[in-house]
Amino acid sequence: MAFKVEYTHLAENDIVKAIDYYLEVASSKIAKSFYKNLISAEKSLVKIQHFQKIHNDFRRLPLKIFPYVLIYKIDKEKKIIRIYRVFHTSQNPEKYP
Repeated sequence: MAFKVEYTHLAENDIVKAIDYYLEVASSKIAKSFYKNLISAEKSLVKIQHFQKIHNDFRRLPLKIFPYVLIYKIDKEKKIIRIYRVFHTSQNPEKYP
């Protein structure tokens, strides 16, 4: 059975803010590109769950084009990858989850 990806409410809010930002300052094409890049990263997580470990059981996966990282944990028993935050890497590091 393959792993299932779930987003926390905070991660969903991060995604909405990022898309809104790109719609406002760039274009719908850039916003769509961000979303496609996010989905591509999600597919990578399903195939290869163990990217860089950062703290305790938290791991991170940077997006390829955009300055964001996915902060996630793996629940091997339930076969769930839970994404806790979609963090913009240019933010203040003290905000890092």
